[in-house]
Amino acid sequence: MSDINFVEVDAGTIQQDLINDFQDSLGVNFNPSDERLMFLQQETPVIVGLKNSINDSAQQNLLRYARDEVLNALGEFYGERGKRLAAETATVPLHITLSAVQPTDYTILKDDIVVTPDGKLDFIGTADVVIPSGQLTADTIARAADVGAKFNGFTSGQIKNIVKPIPYVASIVNTDFSAGGADVEENENYRERIRLVPESFSTAGPEGAYIFWAKTADSTIVDVNVDSPSPCVVMITVLLKDGGIPTQDILDKVLAILSSKDKRPLTDHVHAQAAAIVSYDIELTYYLDKDQATNEKNYRQAIEGKNLDCGADSAVAQYVSWQQSALGLAISPDMLRYFIQAAALYQSQTETKTAVKRIDFTAPVYTEITGTQVAKVGTITVTYGGLK
Repeated sequence: MSDINFVEVDAGTIQQDLINDFQDSLGVNFNPSDERLMFLQQETPVIVGLKNSINDSAQQNLLRYARDEVLNALGEFYGERGKRLAAETATVPLHITLSAVQPTDYTILKDDIVVTPDGKLDFIGTADVVIPSGQLTADTIARAADVGAKFNGFTSGQIKNIVKPIPYVASIVNTDFSAGGADVEENENYRERIRLVPESFSTAGPEGAYIFWAKTADSTIVDVNVDSPSPCVVMITVLLKDGGIPTQDILDKVLAILSSKDKRPLTDHVHAQAAAIVSYDIELTYYLDKDQATNEKNYRQAIEGKNLDCGADSAVAQYVSWQQSALGLAISPDMLRYFIQAAALYQSQTETKTAVKRIDFTAPVYTEITGTQVAKVGTITVTYGGLK
């Protein structure tokens, strides 16, 4: 889809138009050393900046470009269902053990229950805990001290450091994953949900309505597949940001929303499941053009990352991120080839070329997957074969 520009934003065109207008007004042609020409050339960046600001302001009226508060305002057209999803706090179950049985009921105030997995992220009790006389243990729920997804995913036993020592308490430890935390919904996810809002007004069971309502369950949900494997049965498959697999807590939230009588047809039986993982490996050898030897190191770092380890800054990592960004994306060595070649582009006169001479693939091979599956990388072996 091409960009919509409300004013000219190309710097070269703006500068030439400016010079032409002045020359026409004065009836002269500026020579290269003319101070008036130099002045106009110096002023061009200012005008380009202003025009880009004007263009951006106009684009903000369109859903495709709107962001932040302007995007929120566009969502307001749809009332409550058009609102951006707010950040949420994570919760986690805790098991408290006393150092000794107490002669009377022992009460622990909720604000005294503060535990952390790492000394940075705190979880605080949600209710006072009373351990009856003669008992050593009790269970409770703690809530993250702040909102955000960073509090999610701590496994059983990781949250065990007591921040505020409590008399007679020997240990406090989590018995399950911490879950339920979410950041404020990102612009891209929110924009896509706004596009789906019109679908949500139907309760006749359209695919778009199920997708819209499923995405309202958690701001980390990026893709939803709707399928009907048998009459009156609807299977919802959920994928999270960065190829994440949803916890049971998130699936329960999706199911709770979609099972509401005002969200689904009376006869639909809705089920929610996590995306199934299809694993693939990357094994390849690539070669660079010998004519681009002077930039060999730069091209290698663009392809393999600064440390040549296929880290997050590499073209290979960009492909991995793309491959797991949606359900049902076929495992495609052609897309991996595209990312690698695009990382080593250079300008040759009027042509844009790639410094990648050849790529020999051992893996992956092209593989179709279903709409309930997501492809996730296993091992990565990228070998530089040298100059060709």
